[in-house]
Amino acid sequence: MRIVGVILATLLAQQASAQLADVDWWKTTTFYQVYPRSFKDSNANGIGDLEGITLKLDHFVDIGIGGVWLSPVFKSPMKDFGYDVSDFREIDPIFGTMADFEELAQGCKDRGLKLVLDFVPNHSSDEHVWFNKSIAREDPYTDYYTWRDPKGINETSGEPIPPNNWLSVFGGSAWEYNEEREQFYLHQFVAGQPDLNYRNPLVVTEMEDILRFWMDKGADGFRLDAIPHLMEDQTFPDEPPSNDPEFTPDQWGSLSHIYTADLPELYPIIYGFRKVVDEKQEELGRQMVMMVEAYTSLENTMKYYGEGDVKGAHFPFNFEFITNVNNETTASELKEIIDRWQNALPSGAWSNWVIGNHDRTRVASRFGRDFSIAAITMGQLLPGTAITYNGEEINMEDTWISWADTVDPQGCQAGPEFYEKFSRDPVRTPYQWDDSVYAGFTIPDSEKPWLPVNGNYEELNLAAQKQEENSPYAIYKKLTAMRKDMNAVKSGQLGTSTVGENIFVFTRYLQSADEKSVLVVVNLAENEVNADLTGVPTLRSGAMITYHVGVNSSYTAGQELSPSSVNVPARGSLVFLYTNAASTTVLASLLLVFSVILSLLH
Repeated sequence: MRIVGVILATLLAQQASAQLADVDWWKTTTFYQVYPRSFKDSNANGIGDLEGITLKLDHFVDIGIGGVWLSPVFKSPMKDFGYDVSDFREIDPIFGTMADFEELAQGCKDRGLKLVLDFVPNHSSDEHVWFNKSIAREDPYTDYYTWRDPKGINETSGEPIPPNNWLSVFGGSAWEYNEEREQFYLHQFVAGQPDLNYRNPLVVTEMEDILRFWMDKGADGFRLDAIPHLMEDQTFPDEPPSNDPEFTPDQWGSLSHIYTADLPELYPIIYGFRKVVDEKQEELGRQMVMMVEAYTSLENTMKYYGEGDVKGAHFPFNFEFITNVNNETTASELKEIIDRWQNALPSGAWSNWVIGNHDRTRVASRFGRDFSIAAITMGQLLPGTAITYNGEEINMEDTWISWADTVDPQGCQAGPEFYEKFSRDPVRTPYQWDDSVYAGFTIPDSEKPWLPVNGNYEELNLAAQKQEENSPYAIYKKLTAMRKDMNAVKSGQLGTSTVGENIFVFTRYLQSADEKSVLVVVNLAENEVNADLTGVPTLRSGAMITYHVGVNSSYTAGQELSPSSVNVPARGSLVFLYTNAASTTVLASLLLVFSVILSLLH
């Protein structure tokens, strides 16, 4: 029987190994978005920099991060804080030097971290040499940008009339007149960000070469910004009104963007970028990743994965928790949102979960301090790659910013009446390292930080949470450890269900009798709920569950209890471990092996 036991154990191990065979580093890791201006200031000028990030690399290791993703650090006049790039191959002096970047890349490598860069393909800065040569009609740059003649001349003002009614995402016309060229250029964001013309193959080649440059410099991949805007209808018709009463006529949301976003011609551009990344991966011998940002429909999002045998992004960001989950979402709606995304995935596609970023209200301010931890828990334990925005691991909150302190162009362009609705400054304030002056972001006698530090930093900071047993930081570390250590989280199947009106449940499980499976229970109600979980499909009858981690829990880690009566705190989440029954396939295999062994013994 000892021989039988060894064979059975080997079979189970082989099955688990087979399920993990295709799990690449970017699939099982957590990517951490660093907003460089706000992460750590090393030179006391009030602005975060590359050296500051290098000084804090051990923080990423400590909290279980695998991929460090930087918002733009390229040379820029900072009209949109780095998203207006004047030289795609240079580091902006605000952040440091190329030597600082190389030191950061080496520091990541030494610690087993991957370094991912923001890539901004839709536009450049109006200070880029390409744009200046395009203004002068200097070939080959004449058509690097989208230029149009005026529609006419305003009889009253004598000013040229824009080609059509297209609006900038930041408000106002998407067209800016250039006196020297005597034409309008398109800018779907601020006027200092002229749109590149991707119908010009020379532009495509330029941007592909920039990807190669940074991979040679040590980047392990890219996150592509604002992708839906790459292509526009070349007949340049007016866009129809959206009839949305929330927006004034000069605000982007007042139009339906059927001619300036999500055009089918943009997807082959993305597929071409992926081809470049894959070619460089083979040349350099290290695995790369390409992620894309696209606020669009679910149908359009899935197109970014590729078409047929042509590969697209490794994954497009999943913004469901940002765009479709709110404080009124019910358990059944939450289940539907998650199931809809999972069911829409193309065959073989890898999922991901984005809970927050530098453009949207922080998760703790959006959902409240307790349910924010529940959202982060789901983002870490649902199938796919996890994405963390800096500060989420300590549950940082939005900072109120006055009109006088507002610097975000989207807020500034909205004016003092509407700036709070549009400004992204509140989610970009300095990281709260400790309770010293300026929250440890910079030294006490430095220049004033570029944005105010949140007034709650004396209580809400990393140093304080390291001393607390069940702080957001402590919970976060347990969750990332599960991603690293548990096969069920790395590659297990997903089961979703609801219990009553307010409890959402999901399980991550492998069809293996000796593998621990994961049970996550989320309470969407404002009061504690006692839930009977015995009906959860993947829980075998009579099984006990073991408490692992949670928010405001009455249980202790390692406590075993019956799933028939589980107290789930208001707006909280609990994570349990359990042993799943072996699948019928495995049992059949074991019986076959056992019968063969018996025949040999006879």
